Amino acid sequence: MGAIAGLFHPATPKPVDPARLRAMVMTMAHRGPDGAGEWTAPGVGFAHRRLATVGGAGARQPVATPDLRYAAMLDGTILNHDALREELLASGQAIAGGGDAEVVLHGFAAWGPALLDRLEGAFAIVVHDAATQTLFLARDRLGAKPLHYAVLPDGALAFASELKGLLAHPLLRRAPDAAAIDDYLALGHVPDDACVIAGVQKLPAAHFLLVERGRGWRAPRRWWHMRDGAPSASDALLPEIRAAVARTTAGAIPGALLLGDAADAAVVALLAEASAKAVRTVAVDEAAAGVAARFATAHRIVAVGDMAASLSALVAAFDEPVAAAEAIVALPAARGARCDGAVAMAGTGAALVMGGSRWRGFAQRERVRRAGWLPRWGATLLGTAEGDHGTASGMPPRGVRNDVWSVEGRRMLADHRPEARFAAWLTKGDPLDAAMRADLAIRLPAEALTIADRAGMAAGVEWRAPFADHRLVTFIQHLPRAIRCAKVSPLSVALARHLPPMPVGAPASPIGAWLRGPAGEAIARSRLLVELGWFDLDRIARLVAEHRAGQADHQMLLWRLLVLERSLSRLFG
Repeated sequence: MGAIAGLFHPATPKPVDPARLRAMVMTMAHRGPDGAGEWTAPGVGFAHRRLATVGGAGARQPVATPDLRYAAMLDGTILNHDALREELLASGQAIAGGGDAEVVLHGFAAWGPALLDRLEGAFAIVVHDAATQTLFLARDRLGAKPLHYAVLPDGALAFASELKGLLAHPLLRRAPDAAAIDDYLALGHVPDDACVIAGVQKLPAAHFLLVERGRGWRAPRRWWHMRDGAPSASDALLPEIRAAVARTTAGAIPGALLLGDAADAAVVALLAEASAKAVRTVAVDEAAAGVAARFATAHRIVAVGDMAASLSALVAAFDEPVAAAEAIVALPAARGARCDGAVAMAGTGAALVMGGSRWRGFAQRERVRRAGWLPRWGATLLGTAEGDHGTASGMPPRGVRNDVWSVEGRRMLADHRPEARFAAWLTKGDPLDAAMRADLAIRLPAEALTIADRAGMAAGVEWRAPFADHRLVTFIQHLPRAIRCAKVSPLSVALARHLPPMPVGAPASPIGAWLRGPAGEAIARSRLLVELGWFDLDRIARLVAEHRAGQADHQMLLWRLLVLERSLSRLFG
């Protein structure tokens, strides 16, 4: 667990400067406050920051085989470390250390890329093979751990856990990517296949990248697919959730974050059920008091702080803009959890994994669209599948989004449609399955799991998410559609006798009121947005004025613009 960064020269074995590696990884020292390590060989270099958690998860990295053929490092936790270690030892592998990276190192030596199928947990891994002169990078199934990379002007491949690690390299060119910004304004986050810095890429969830010296690049390849299978039994949901919590615990004694979601309460209930000691819980308000009392937790309430400070902290931790309100409260919650230890759990991602009910209307309309018997006017009223999915996802209408772009901005984006990224998912299989799998592929890694990773690591906390356990996710996707689409969440049904009554509805957000003050006016006066030339500042000023006067509620779009402006100012200002 921690931060990884490195360089690889795919053309020639050009020496790598260790000082440059240290500069890259030091920008991510918050991810690994407990130690550092580096390794270099002709044409390649790794650097690592270590977060000490439990067992060998925080052992020193990078690691190399005695003959120096293989070197490896990872960010994350291999939950089945012990079983894989025993299997490797039984096969004759000589494993010197006890850390997760040793399992990755010797597992790759034994099985090559097929190692990925055996790994369970949240991870981003990097392996160098000196014999084949290849670099192998891979990311876990659902995208819990990040990995950014870019090709530098000298041809080197640079990679790092966070964007700030790449930005520390003096050869990285900084230029904003208009399409990624348009994606962000539509989705509220930058997707997994985009970046606000042009030329920087993220290795997508469940993909690996292989770079071979002298032979160029191979496109990232998907190594895991959610397979079709037999229907899941609804009465087995609670045992499956219990098993996912147990797997995710993996020897740790985690605290728990109560951020107002029933899934958070479910995690606390199951941790309390399995523990002889009081579970340590953290919340940002009094709403979780009932859950804490029900399970007699050692409860702590932390203050969120004022919005200006919260926004500054968010921008510093996330690099790219993230507009979800959960990101604001996640940072202080993680800092509170750090007071009790380096591992915390939450129900992160459960709303996406189990959120079938919000797709009922979409699924019904999509079945009609696919039937093809509607007259043209009826099909026009229904719209496209990706547009309908975008509306159901909470995207601001495209017309409203377009209004904030200048003529030049609209010209640049004439062929770009953020909604189109859903199309590949929405035309396959049952409409409900398609919509939910689009959520898992697009929103889960880029929003929910990104918030967990950046907020947790900013505080030096490993934020574990049992609802993003791939076995549990697969089980839920195979529940009968009637259960996934029910008005009452299957989670609520499964845990009805375990949980106290939960507050109905989310607490009122202070963001709308805050945007009626100087923060809103600051968007329309942004020097950076003026210099960029892509936005219509007069139109943005009108939106701010309408919002301040109560003539319209532009909170969603204005908040996204404000977070964007602060993020771009930090990156380019």
